[in-house]
Amino acid sequence: MKSLKVLLQNRSNCWKSIAGDSIQLFKTKEYLSRLGVQTEISSEDTLNLDSYDLIHLFNLMPVEETYRQFLNVRKHGKKFLLSTIYWDPTEFLTVSGQSGTFGIWWQRTMPLRRELLKEAALILPNSAMELAIIERDFGEKFQARIIPNAADPLFAEAKPDRFLSRCRTKDFLLSVGRICRRKNQLMLIRAAATLKLPLVLIGPVNDGIYYRQCRREAAGHKITFLDALTPSELASAYAAARVHALVSWYDTPGLASLEAALAGCNIVSSDRGSAGEYFGEHAFYCDPGDIDSVCRAIKAAWNAPRSDRLRQIIAAEYTWEKAALKTFQAYRDVLNASN
Repeated sequence: MKSLKVLLQNRSNCWKSIAGDSIQLFKTKEYLSRLGVQTEISSEDTLNLDSYDLIHLFNLMPVEETYRQFLNVRKHGKKFLLSTIYWDPTEFLTVSGQSGTFGIWWQRTMPLRRELLKEAALILPNSAMELAIIERDFGEKFQARIIPNAADPLFAEAKPDRFLSRCRTKDFLLSVGRICRRKNQLMLIRAAATLKLPLVLIGPVNDGIYYRQCRREAAGHKITFLDALTPSELASAYAAARVHALVSWYDTPGLASLEAALAGCNIVSSDRGSAGEYFGEHAFYCDPGDIDSVCRAIKAAWNAPRSDRLRQIIAAEYTWEKAALKTFQAYRDVLNASN
């Protein structure tokens, strides 16, 4: 039986600017390949698509490249699926003072998002909450299959020793993510300083001005900045941390939270985005715009005993193997529907 051949497409800088959508793309390819699916990754929008059975597009937020890829898909008469990775950024744009230029861009590009959603054979949001936001923002229903985000098994197996030999801080608060306004590290720095807790921030700088502001406010406090680590180093950091906090203005739900939970950290998460659907009552939630709320959640997580329950849930329900199986079934369903 001929194996399925699928082209996966995302933004052209997904290799240089690694973010959650990059990891989702790479892990989808890795685990689909284990199922015997022939997969290739390309960001080109003029590629000859004749040899592919299906096209899988990623990302509805920075939409222009995705839309050009879609136009090429349509020109070749191919079916495509769309991993939306979508959330309404309006609140974030307002609180970060970016509702002018970026707000105008967002509204101007909404028709492109709508067309992609309508033309996709199937959309693949990461949660029921994400699907609900899409249906609310665009005012209609779409053919959808929920494919949850996931964490790699290596995060369940790591030991803290490697990280502790590099960063001699024990009993610390950890936050992993690109340094940028949406990830809201400045609020976390202020909360850690208020609570007098050591904080380790791991991630590349995505916004230099914001990073310098973070460094200024971190001065004089037990706050460590580290650039992006290798997966095995990162796993050791999770294993060493007492609490992981991601207080973003939105995440779907934030791969770092899933990875940290699998490593056994107590989890603090923003109450924006879809984290609640993944973690339920097993995490500590906060309002990302309210320092008292952030401090309360961190303090509660810090003082709570470690529980294996969330780790067990992530290990059982949110694996890349399961995500790939659901994605593969979505591919088969689309192909069967067109025969």
